[in-house]
Amino acid sequence: MFKHITTWKLIRRKGTGPYILRFTTVAGKVGERKTSESNRRKAERISLKLLQQADIDIEAAQHEENRELNGWDEFCARYIDEKLAFGPWKTRQAFETARNRLNELCPGLEWVTDLDERVFSLFALRLRQEGKSISTVHAYRNHLMGALKWARQVRLIDSRPDPPPIGKIDDPARGRPITREEAERIAMQLPSVVTDKYADRWAWNLEALWRSGFRLGETFKFYWEPTEAGHHVVDLDSKRPMIQIVARAEKARQNRLIPMTPDFAELLRSVKKSQRRDLVFRWTLSKGDSMSIKTVGKYISRCGRQANVVVSERDGIKRCATAHDFRRAFGARWSPKVMPDTLRVMMRHASISTTLEYYVQANATKHADALYEAVGDMANVETPVLSAKL
Repeated sequence: MFKHITTWKLIRRKGTGPYILRFTTVAGKVGERKTSESNRRKAERISLKLLQQADIDIEAAQHEENRELNGWDEFCARYIDEKLAFGPWKTRQAFETARNRLNELCPGLEWVTDLDERVFSLFALRLRQEGKSISTVHAYRNHLMGALKWARQVRLIDSRPDPPPIGKIDDPARGRPITREEAERIAMQLPSVVTDKYADRWAWNLEALWRSGFRLGETFKFYWEPTEAGHHVVDLDSKRPMIQIVARAEKARQNRLIPMTPDFAELLRSVKKSQRRDLVFRWTLSKGDSMSIKTVGKYISRCGRQANVVVSERDGIKRCATAHDFRRAFGARWSPKVMPDTLRVMMRHASISTTLEYYVQANATKHADALYEAVGDMANVETPVLSAKL
């Protein structure tokens, strides 16, 4: 008769007074309710109403308890507080964007387990109907799958869904590496963007970006001397200078010591020793060094637009060079010169697959050119004797 109550009975304290309803739940817990009746028949009729209400209350309590652990909105808040709060701010922002778009396009998600293969497929379909690229759909899916991976680690779900493939990304990068000439053209726009007074300082920073391969955000955490605030230079005047990467200030959250490229070391050595203090990169304007990463990025992007350095074009929309394209140029420049694992260390990628996908494969044409140059003119290559039999 009742979903959450197995047995019940009427009792009296010391054999007198009003009857009390005592019941046992499915979970084995014992509960009591007062009937306020001394007449047994009247107490029995009241008990039925009390049992119905108790069953409803138990159902609501269990639902609330389940929601606190397995509710979709509650889980997202917990994932942000317990996992993403200790990682890069951009990762948290990207997950929140993916979650908001999912809630918008696929409303009605109540539990974590509701995010199954069907919902993933529907989400991808509706994003594509909006005109979103395959890359964007992949990015949203990856952030949501990352959340479900954590849900499995904390035992909220037994396994992650296995959504069907979305489609292949022909060009995983959002742009292409810029050339040296294009980098110089971008730097030439600085006087009109940051004024002549600060153009030389910013030009030095762009040159350092070109030679270091740093992400723009990392330039705000790179110091001449050891500090708890971020990365720093190690043994600059030695034969093999290094860069100490600090986990709290880096995307991959790993402490590591990486080699400094010779051209970057040469640039840093050109700075007088008396000036080697505090931050290496100084994005200075009239208000001092208080520039934000977002603002500096906008100024560099403006230079890219004014220089008309187009790095990609999709659906008739041109994308001009940004600060990150200096990092892409660094990876493309060094990929033919060093082994993939060395490039991975230089780029500070957590996985070798990222290095292979974005830089090594992208330089396949360069490698082919080097191969044919090594062999020489194909007309002079010796013809195998067996070719006649084939």
